[in-house]
Amino acid sequence: MFPLLSAYLYQEKKLTVPGIGLFQLIPVHAATGFETVEAPGWEIRFTENREASSNENPDALYAFLAGKEQMSTVEALEQFEEFARNVLVRLNDQETVVWEDVGTLEKPDFRIAFIPQAVTLSPFTGIAAQKVIREHANVPLRVGEKETSSEAIKEAQQKEQAEQSRSRKITWMVLAAAVVIAAAFLLKNGCSLQSAGNQQKASIQKTEATYQQN
Repeated sequence: MFPLLSAYLYQEKKLTVPGIGLFQLIPVHAATGFETVEAPGWEIRFTENREASSNENPDALYAFLAGKEQMSTVEALEQFEEFARNVLVRLNDQETVVWEDVGTLEKPDFRIAFIPQAVTLSPFTGIAAQKVIREHANVPLRVGEKETSSEAIKEAQQKEQAEQSRSRKITWMVLAAAVVIAAAFLLKNGCSLQSAGNQQKASIQKTEATYQQN
């Protein structure tokens, strides 16, 4: 009967097993991790309730079982209750009950433990998280009180870099011209100190005596 109950649980999202408890399918949202994004889906949760009865299930459950087993709804109800009693006996005998596609049931002490199916029930799969880089995206930005865009900032930076590069070129050209002029001057006039100064000779004139000898 486990396969039929699994199908009903997946369809109706809730099933009560008499003397054991309530099984529910709870929606789980997509979870974002450091490197992965877990897909949305369902997880199975169990709430133990020893007072649970078959009356807590809708009549649709027994009509579903009756249709699958080709019997009356009364017979389907009786078989379901007998099934639940057998599961409870196995748990009291310390036996692990495997519910295919749902999970496992155990009773290590006075409480029933449920281990749900490891894989989250979902038509989707998890994916690796990757950083999205849009190289040519034009994103609105605010710089101080002025609103601009990433494209405008990029163009301004490129223009500033071009102006700095042009300024450096002009500086190197001026320095190179100065070096050339200095080299030409030295080759033409030599490296003596006289060539760099005034080449005219200064004459020394003797002053007349301004006093008389006795």
